[in-house]
Amino acid sequence: MPKTAQMPTQSTRRIWSGLAFLSAFAALTVPASEVTSAAWPRGEDKSFVTLSYETTVDGPDFGDYGAFYYEYGVTEKLTFGLDIGKSRDAGQVSAIAFLRYPLGAPEGDNVFAAELGLGWAERDGSAVAALRPGLSWGRPVSGAWGNGWLGVESTYALYEDGEGLGKIDSSFGINHANGNLSIFKLEFAAPTDGDDTLAFAPSHVVKVSENSFLEFGLSHEFTDSVTKVKVGVWHSF
Repeated sequence: MPKTAQMPTQSTRRIWSGLAFLSAFAALTVPASEVTSAAWPRGEDKSFVTLSYETTVDGPDFGDYGAFYYEYGVTEKLTFGLDIGKSRDAGQVSAIAFLRYPLGAPEGDNVFAAELGLGWAERDGSAVAALRPGLSWGRPVSGAWGNGWLGVESTYALYEDGEGLGKIDSSFGINHANGNLSIFKLEFAAPTDGDDTLAFAPSHVVKVSENSFLEFGLSHEFTDSVTKVKVGVWHSF
């Protein structure tokens, strides 16, 4: 007798529903320009947007997470941005608007930038104001594997209720000859009202048009032993 087809798990359905939504979004966008680390200014009148969806495949499930990130170059040096995220099951929402500006002239290949963000976050069912300063560093690198970049992005969110959240993301990216990207990140978070966490988050970004990309990623957070998958759209214009 033929075997009965196995029904997809809830996590699998979440992944495919997220991928379908993001693919539909990608089909509506126009081609994007070169993607770089946060330390570099976006450039006058240039925009960059990402939309991503993340779900747990192993370990404690803290809820699927959707994120929207946008940058716009107000001038050649000044960048305006929006950083919005929502956890579906936990109901947690945050929204930050920020301005970023380079710090001094580049020192060789090293680029530094400072930013200041203002917005709000949902904490314990209530919306609280948030102030989020940040610093970032980046530099291009090259080797036998090709060209790429190194970057570190750090922020510290100060909440109206007196708590805070520090984050440091370190990344190593590779630009492939076919236009694809490989990115390896270490993500550290230190909330004042919880445990510190550290996650390793590799991803591969596929070029789907002249300047549009689809991201496929994994992350493993070591403190709670949580493994997640991520799909995303990158687009700039």
